[in-house]
Amino acid sequence: MAGGSPKPVGFGSAILKVVDAKTAPRRVFFGEQSTQAVPYMYQQRLAEWAPVSREAEGK
Repeated sequence: MAGGSPKPVGFGSAILKVVDAKTAPRRVFFGEQSTQAVPYMYQQRLAEWAPVSREAEGK
């Protein structure tokens, strides 16, 4: 479904898998659109916080 939210067809089983996981993730993204956008967003966040990370090492 281009440009819209994913239909909640498999959300129930997906949520149960997260809940039943031995180590559940802090965040979960559902749908193809999210899984494509999130890596890019996290790269931006990592770059934004890189100076703080280096500062913690005294650099």
